[in-house]
Amino acid sequence: MRRICPSLTGLQCFEAAARHSSFTRAAAELCVTQGAVSRQVSALEEQVGLELFKRLHHQLVLTDAGQSYLGKVRAGLNLLESATTELLAHRGRGGVLSLSMPPTLATNWLIPRLHRFNAQHPEVTLNFTRYAWAHDFAMAELDAAVQYGEGVWPNAMADYISGREITAVCRADVARRLKPKTPAALASQTLLHHLLVPSLWPEWFEAKGVGDLNGTMGPRFDQFSLIIKSTLVGFGIGMVPRCLVLDELARGTLVEPFPQTVMARQGYYLCYPPEKKQLPALQALRSWMLAEVAGGTTGPA
Repeated sequence: MRRICPSLTGLQCFEAAARHSSFTRAAAELCVTQGAVSRQVSALEEQVGLELFKRLHHQLVLTDAGQSYLGKVRAGLNLLESATTELLAHRGRGGVLSLSMPPTLATNWLIPRLHRFNAQHPEVTLNFTRYAWAHDFAMAELDAAVQYGEGVWPNAMADYISGREITAVCRADVARRLKPKTPAALASQTLLHHLLVPSLWPEWFEAKGVGDLNGTMGPRFDQFSLIIKSTLVGFGIGMVPRCLVLDELARGTLVEPFPQTVMARQGYYLCYPPEKKQLPALQALRSWMLAEVAGGTTGPA
């Protein structure tokens, strides 16, 4: 089936004319005549069956339809330009991978290891895009995302990376105040929760055999990084994925009052649309991340 798509020249003329509010200035930028730009825009309007500009005296003004169309056309042209620049830069090898991931995981787990990925795959450039709790992989600019959940997302494949292993963490002086040294002693402590993952403490209490305790009381935060920071200043005891606090545990700035971890239902997964599975850059990142987890590596080395 043939795509309903105007000519690239027509779209470029439309975007330039809209940006300059002038066919003449658009023509100067594109190194063509004013008449050529005007004809291209008129042909585009005829194809879509809508007026995109109001032709006023010495000025072009976008119609409502033109204004709406402009944003999408501009995004599409930018994407084409970016794809072409990437192809020229990498000559079809590796390339740029647009990746989104939770800020705490990026800061505490990925960034300290990123030099190893770069050393193994210098042909791949990672571009980090804005993180959202649930990504729509219909967005053309997003190649992959690390998401937190149970491993099932619509229109996406998912590989488990890490994060299901959860642990209670706090400062050493807070841990020493726990009397008796059993999970039941946490009933009198300030428990720190993730706003969007409220089940972690109840899951942990149930696994420890004290499911009758109220594991829902305490302040809530929308990022694990805030929970970790709060534990570092002695505000309370946090329940977090263990992969996020490996450095703090190694340095002794945080301790695990109950070292036996619990496997939670949710964790971090590398997710991507099936049609992008074969991207060389995505394959490189996927293989490297799985190898890093299997090797049990910590940060810089």
